[in-house]
Amino acid sequence: MKKFLLAAAAALCLLFGGCSLQPASEPLPTEALAQTLPDGLTDSELYLQALESGAAILYNREPITASETTKEAVASLEEDGGRFEIYFFTGEGDSAACDRILYENTDGTITSSASHTDDWTANSELIPGQSITEPSITRYGFFTARDAGGETMGFQVINDWEIYGNAAELRSLYATYFAPICRTAIGTDTWSSPEDAGDLIMLAEDIAEYVDGISFREEYPDGWIPVNYLVETLSRYFDGITRRSVVYTVYDFDYASDCMHYLYERDYDAALPNVRVLSAHEQDNLLRISYCLYDPHTGEPLPDSTRVLSVAPTEDGGFHYMSNLMA
Repeated sequence: MKKFLLAAAAALCLLFGGCSLQPASEPLPTEALAQTLPDGLTDSELYLQALESGAAILYNREPITASETTKEAVASLEEDGGRFEIYFFTGEGDSAACDRILYENTDGTITSSASHTDDWTANSELIPGQSITEPSITRYGFFTARDAGGETMGFQVINDWEIYGNAAELRSLYATYFAPICRTAIGTDTWSSPEDAGDLIMLAEDIAEYVDGISFREEYPDGWIPVNYLVETLSRYFDGITRRSVVYTVYDFDYASDCMHYLYERDYDAALPNVRVLSAHEQDNLLRISYCLYDPHTGEPLPDSTRVLSVAPTEDGGFHYMSNLMA
């Protein structure tokens, strides 16, 4: 079937004036990916169509095809007739969806068109969009361009595995040490104590949800959370947590129930900080992990955002956060 489709495409090119045949995209090996692809994706109609057309393919925002064809396609946009196509697959089963964007250079003007389907089989009609200028791929694997208003837009199209090589190790560092506290305590602020790391109850909420799969809003819908539970949760990852430090937060404390009243007023839809783990080394019985924040449209590190997160191993095989300081 694949050979037949390629032959048919070649015949059409000859029929319509000798257009160049875009080589098929190459899927990345399983070990390169940060996630397991769902059943049904790689043999779906739209996925196979994307491969045959030489498109860049992403699943849940992660590039899952090799970079060579992507780089060639983006470079082709500099010439009349050049084209670059991206398929964004998301979800699975009943939540499966696909967004498709096509950039084409026609008489020196690069225009975009897009489509959306709520499955991985239908191929909906592309709807014309705006023009772009200055298309390129950054050294961090992001496709960028300027939209009609002159604003920079972009997204990652080359997998970290192809850029950094040790992507699996860096992902493991992020999952182990950053993800439990990323929403509250990771960013440009520096700290060397849990009280300075952020709101203690928010920290406990983050840890409980990421590590234990417990949602405070579901477990404690009235907002009254036992102090002992908060102390226990925080003490798993921080030194010096006491009842006093929890009770003396900004929230109301009820003596009768021994609970803190959490208000759930944080922005639960806010995006997490864009963190890139750079390296890690052991020093003075601590694991020191260097990281930076980056622009989500270009992958470029943000100015003065490099930090070192230090953690200390504990006797039970876990660890405690010690500080988050300037590099």
